[in-house]
Amino acid sequence: MKRKIKYIAALLLLLFVLLAGCAGQDDTITFSAEIEQVLENSILVETIEFKEFDKASVDLVEAEYDFELAPGQIVEVTIRSEIKESDPVQVSGVKLVLKGVAERKVSDYFPIQDNVKYVYEGMGNEFAGFTVTVDYSSVNKVQQRVDNGGTVIARVYEITDEELTRIFSMGEVYYRVNMLSQRDDAKEIMLMAPLVKGTTWTLEDGRQRTITGISTEVRTSLGTYPTIEVITEGSNGTTVDYYAKDIGLVKTIFRSGGVEVSSTLRTIEEDVDRPEMIRFYYPDMQADKIFYREKEVAFRTNDDTSKILEEAYKALAKENAGVVLSTDAAIKSLTLDEDTKVRLDLNKAFITDMNAGAGYESMILQSIANTFGSYYNSEEVVLTIEGEPYASGHIEMKEGESLPVKLDGITEKS
Repeated sequence: MKRKIKYIAALLLLLFVLLAGCAGQDDTITFSAEIEQVLENSILVETIEFKEFDKASVDLVEAEYDFELAPGQIVEVTIRSEIKESDPVQVSGVKLVLKGVAERKVSDYFPIQDNVKYVYEGMGNEFAGFTVTVDYSSVNKVQQRVDNGGTVIARVYEITDEELTRIFSMGEVYYRVNMLSQRDDAKEIMLMAPLVKGTTWTLEDGRQRTITGISTEVRTSLGTYPTIEVITEGSNGTTVDYYAKDIGLVKTIFRSGGVEVSSTLRTIEEDVDRPEMIRFYYPDMQADKIFYREKEVAFRTNDDTSKILEEAYKALAKENAGVVLSTDAAIKSLTLDEDTKVRLDLNKAFITDMNAGAGYESMILQSIANTFGSYYNSEEVVLTIEGEPYASGHIEMKEGESLPVKLDGITEKS
């Protein structure tokens, strides 16, 4: 009888041990992740192929590991199963195992994203703050519109896994023209692989650019980012740029002669239009003169400027303004040539639907010249009909002849 009792007790003890072992196994969770930030007693990680959460703050007070922690490391993380909900989730680490180092690609630090608006706050100069929007993009190029309140600059970047290069830059660009295919002599490599501390290259103007940090923390209104720090030394001063993964430029600092000017990322707005006030000119038959009306037009990345302006011009006619483009009239092409002349090609319906006398037709053509000429900051507009010089029953133009932009004396009519 005693043997039987001891046998049962042994079985119960074994069952308890097994159940305790199972419970211990279920009490932890293991996943792979990349370290993004290393703090005093914790790390911020981005998980790899893990469905429960994509980011986590891992408390390391009781965790076991035998290597020096650094951003970019790939680790196997074992945590306690208790997960505290927040952004990101808060977990307690049990063990870390180093598996390798993540590959750093230049393209990760300057992502191409359409319909996005970056707002930077400035210090040290009235034009240090600026906004960045994207007018055009392709697989490996992006055309940014940089507006600092004093001017608008068009900048085109080419992005690969090895290099970020600014291939074109032009100031005073207040209009939309696709410049992705353009290049200038002032090409500048902004970031270069390998993305390791010490990578150095010389710019075409003689300045030297060096990666001086690969996990430098930068505080912004959006949070703290581990960044690639790049210092550019030149005779006129020193520039420090900070690039964050999946974000792009988060801060830039220029120092010269004891003066410091900085621009720091404040907000990121995604999936947004870029509104713009555009002045449309139209004839008034009763007053026998031309007026203008300002209308807000919304642009998105890679929008066809001619179609957006055409739709806005037609919509204006429904708001008690004189008709310039009829319902069936259409813009076939709209460009700005090397001589800064606007070239506007319309379909034949523009003429056939006009039904106007010579005087009124002349005001319609002048309205078109004023609208498209002023939008592109040009003094001349070459108007053609399906590729041929403009010709109607009243007005005929020669090959290459242009309409001058005339804005004097024209007022707004509400």
